[in-house]
Amino acid sequence: MNYEMIIWAIVIVFILILFIIKLVTPQIVRREIFFGVRLPENLLGDLRLDDFKKAYLRNYLSLCGFYTLLFCVILAKFPNNAILLGGLIVFLLLSAWLYYLSHQRVMQFKQANEAHMLNRKQVVMVDTSFRSDKSKRPLPAKTWFIIPLFIIGFNLLAGYLAYDELPIVVPSHWNAQGEIDGGVFKTWGLVFLFPLVQIFITGFMFLLYQAVGWSKLQISTLNPADSRERNRIFRFRWGANIIFLNILILLVISLLNLFVLQLIPVNVPVLLFVQPLLIILVLLDILFMAVWTGQGGSRLNTGSVTYCQDIDMALDDDKDWIGGLLYFNPRDPALFVEKRFGIAWGLNYGNIKAYILIASLIAAFFLLGSLMELLLFY
Repeated sequence: MNYEMIIWAIVIVFILILFIIKLVTPQIVRREIFFGVRLPENLLGDLRLDDFKKAYLRNYLSLCGFYTLLFCVILAKFPNNAILLGGLIVFLLLSAWLYYLSHQRVMQFKQANEAHMLNRKQVVMVDTSFRSDKSKRPLPAKTWFIIPLFIIGFNLLAGYLAYDELPIVVPSHWNAQGEIDGGVFKTWGLVFLFPLVQIFITGFMFLLYQAVGWSKLQISTLNPADSRERNRIFRFRWGANIIFLNILILLVISLLNLFVLQLIPVNVPVLLFVQPLLIILVLLDILFMAVWTGQGGSRLNTGSVTYCQDIDMALDDDKDWIGGLLYFNPRDPALFVEKRFGIAWGLNYGNIKAYILIASLIAAFFLLGSLMELLLFY
């Protein structure tokens, strides 16, 4: 069996899923956000908006669709990491360019209809009870993270029990043909290697979980009660999904750890395919969550269709969004905000804490690499 070709086939599936995620993004964003532009309620029913969306889909399917097909064919004939990386960069740049063209068209449309926003008071709705109302919890309980901690503890115990039976040189890497092509000397550091990775991943996932709860709350002025419920369900589902993904990733790492510790026989197909398949599963999970819930709960059916007809409209904060993609507002203390065009959350780059967080994550990544290297020698 040619395992290497199967792995590259999985990579092509990954590219196709990425293509689909970009394709469905306009369908899952908030109703009042159109290609990164906030529109007043009385413009949302304009037929020209449908034309903008159809034009984007047509251009994306023809241009990015053709490129993706060509990219996959080339990758199938010439499987190469450099081609993969370069091709993905070109795809992301191409899809970003098509988005930006649509963003500019919608922005010009909004500016041409500014009369609709004259003499209307702009407001920001704040719900101070959203996070404190325990009857409608916005996030799953933190106690669910006991499961990842239990998995980490299991791996530490497994390493301790298996240590005496390990050979002097422990196989640690297998090539695409299933042959051992790497090993490490038996040390106690090896016992802590995989649990260390699991600890870092769990810490990162817990940060994401917390970010969901900390993120800026957006309440619609048209139907505050409905908007509040959508936000609650949206955050709860994503919080639960983060916990699920954390457990899934830790289980896969545990399987690899048990292979290395020789507690279970090495299964070459499983060993080679489990990591690329995990990436595919994570992407499919994100796609499912996006279509099921929508950004900000936009695809949820809460049963409420009543809208407040008043003169107020949501604050026009387009000036704080760079291209409708990056949020930069030094006046806003919020660190995490919902993406306008995309899935989940982003950072407020006008907040110094955003750069501290980015620097901390980069430092943590290098620290993990250094600790892993250190453990292999002690």
